[in-house]
Amino acid sequence: MILDSITRLPLYEAQIPDAAKIAAAFAGADPGTAPCEVREKHYALKEDAKRRFEVHFHTIDLMIAREGAEIIHICPMGRLTPAEALPNGSDGCKLDGAPQGTAVMLEQGYFCAILPGEAHMVGGKLDGAEGSVDKWVVKVPATDAYRVDT
Repeated sequence: MILDSITRLPLYEAQIPDAAKIAAAFAGADPGTAPCEVREKHYALKEDAKRRFEVHFHTIDLMIAREGAEIIHICPMGRLTPAEALPNGSDGCKLDGAPQGTAVMLEQGYFCAILPGEAHMVGGKLDGAEGSVDKWVVKVPATDAYRVDT
C-alpha cells in the first residue's frame, strides 16, 4: 500500500505503471484521458457492519480522493475468509472478516494505491461521523512482479 499526496503520484512510476499520465488526467479532471479504466465513485460512509473486504490479484486499485474522506482498512488476504467472486468477471473476490489491519485515511488531495493481494475495506466513517467521499478508482494493470497467483 502506498499513501501519499497526489502531487507526488508521478514519483511512483516504477510501482504504478503510467502514474504520471494518471496524475495529469486527474489534474485536468478528465478521466477519459487516463491510460486505464477510471471509475468515478461517490458514496456515503458506512457503519463497519455494512462494509466488506475485497482483494484483487492482477490489478492495482489506485484511489484518488476528490472531496471528503474515508477510512480504508488494509490487511493481508490470508487473515480473512474468502467469499464470492467479484461481479461481472472483475479481478478478485470478496472476503469476510471484521475491520482489521492498518486503518488509513484517504482524504482530498491524497491517493492510496492498494497492490494485488492486499485486502481492503473502504467507506469507513471518521470517528463515527456521517460523511461521504468522492473519488476516482483507477484500475491499473499490475506488472508481473506485483501479480498474485490464485
